[in-house]
Amino acid sequence: MSSAFDDISMSDRLRIADRMARYSWALDSGDLPAYLDCFTEDGVLRHPLRDGSPGVFSGRAGIEAFIGGSISQRATQSYGHQHQFNAPLLSCEGDDIRVAAYCMIFRHEFHRQYWPRSASWRMGTWHALMRRTGADWRIADLDVRMWTDTALGAGTALVDRGPGMPGTRD
Repeated sequence: MSSAFDDISMSDRLRIADRMARYSWALDSGDLPAYLDCFTEDGVLRHPLRDGSPGVFSGRAGIEAFIGGSISQRATQSYGHQHQFNAPLLSCEGDDIRVAAYCMIFRHEFHRQYWPRSASWRMGTWHALMRRTGADWRIADLDVRMWTDTALGAGTALVDRGPGMPGTRD
């Protein structure tokens, strides 16, 4: 008897896990070329803006325009910056693979003069559509949903959750 797990080879699972690790290391270390290489040429990044409103960035040039300024300052922006993924669920979507994972970001930023000051963390979910490019996998579409931003009055993730569900104020 086969299961959904059997639909995705171990090799593909490991390559996708490796791509997720490369995404984290590139983002956290400030390596813009390596970060952009995680996406297909026409990839889409959906990421909340600093004010919490939705942001949609298309193609590597659009993604670079969004993240290029802040990622280049990563070394002086925080002493510790780590994106951690856990409990990834993988499922086939045609020839692509959909990944849903929990995401936690830890930052040690005691030197900042604005919020967040001192150690901070954010958590949410990471939703990627991975596409095969040669022997490897890259992100064709990524939707980042940060829960803690919305708990502080910014962002849109809470509108996806019904009253009384975890992560809501009601």
